[in-house]
Amino acid sequence: MAASLTAPTSLQDDEGDRPGTIAPFWRRLNSFFLFPLQMEPLIFLLLLSAGSYLLFLPLIGRIFALLGLLLGASRYAFKVAALASRGVLHSRDYTHALTDPDWKVLPWKFFVVLVIHTLVVGFLASRNEWLGLLGMLASSLAMPATLMVLIQSSSLRAALNPFELLGTMADIGAQYLLLCLFLFLLQAGFPKAVQLLLPITPGWMLLPMLVFCAVYFLWVMAALIGYVMYQHHGALDIDLLREPEDEPEVAAQRPVKTQAQLRDGEVADQVQKGDLQGAIAQAREWARTGHDNVADQRRYHRVLLLDTPASGRLQLHSQSYLPLLLLRKLGPEALDAHTAVLKVLPEFDAGKPDVTLALAEQAWKRMDAQHTLMLLRAFDRRYPGVVEIPRAYELIIRALKQGQGKGYKAMPVLQAMQRRYPDHPCTQEAAWVMRDEVSAPAA
Repeated sequence: MAASLTAPTSLQDDEGDRPGTIAPFWRRLNSFFLFPLQMEPLIFLLLLSAGSYLLFLPLIGRIFALLGLLLGASRYAFKVAALASRGVLHSRDYTHALTDPDWKVLPWKFFVVLVIHTLVVGFLASRNEWLGLLGMLASSLAMPATLMVLIQSSSLRAALNPFELLGTMADIGAQYLLLCLFLFLLQAGFPKAVQLLLPITPGWMLLPMLVFCAVYFLWVMAALIGYVMYQHHGALDIDLLREPEDEPEVAAQRPVKTQAQLRDGEVADQVQKGDLQGAIAQAREWARTGHDNVADQRRYHRVLLLDTPASGRLQLHSQSYLPLLLLRKLGPEALDAHTAVLKVLPEFDAGKPDVTLALAEQAWKRMDAQHTLMLLRAFDRRYPGVVEIPRAYELIIRALKQGQGKGYKAMPVLQAMQRRYPDHPCTQEAAWVMRDEVSAPAA
């Protein structure tokens, strides 16, 4: 229970618990090249290299061996990038609890993306050689963003959405082009490394050496992509698992423990000793004096999740805590907090249309259609006449049509929008989303 009350190191209060500065990726290149040589990845890398001897099996065995090598290397690459994007930069910190089962299917989804890109580029090349070259260039530039979107959302649809990709590139800014350059240099480094090792590698070691080099550079690139996401976690709406650490000379001047961490530990100790009411009273006092302090409010919210629901404290506090998180641009954390409250209070309502809509927008960013629809259920009846209704309607339509593939259920919502808000921009957006259903009768 104590662990559940420990404030995440990704988000600290504004008074005395400032996270460290994340160094730009070009200042940490050595760490990316050294990552595959850490204990866990090195052992796995050697096992994969030894497994290359299975490629000498008969045809069927060779196919399964190749598939196993590709899956093993690519799944670990996605795991490395995903954990690095959330601040876990060293393999010694990897735990089973940090692993998301959705990551296992990311290599398959990425393979589908590659196939679609290849078909599109091939089609363009068949029409015009220059179009083919432009398509290949666009595909290459979009590939890092595709990986980032896949890691964040686990959604194939989002990874193929050009607006999602362009948004990710814009969030990273000019450094995205620098990232592409470094990735290109890493790809070029693989054949150079093989060329250098060929003269000194015995014949029986050639295949393991090739696999070792290929997987080594793959994991270096994964560590690099994950770190760039970590570097820009604020713009990309990524919740960190570890606080950014300052450079060594700055870190040496930091206190051993911040005030927020000490308070977290004090409350967690009280809970662990069975004094829940004492922990609630202490956390409430800090929350009262730090009404706009995210760390104090977060601590109070988390201890209230252990409180008796009938007390009403969790309901009351959540209705002020969620708006604070949204005000501080902590939308993903607000959505997670809302989800945690629903597990204790299934009928909980944020109570404000702007807060409810903002939470629904966060849910849709995660391509979670079910959560989006749950938040917006009967929105117009709960908040009659508010200005947020058209946007809520549009989100409902997107969740039904794009999230669940149920355009027929979204049609009555669109018709209601067209009657009530015929000239609203959201109505026009919704009509575009529903263009297939709208044109169906004419066809």
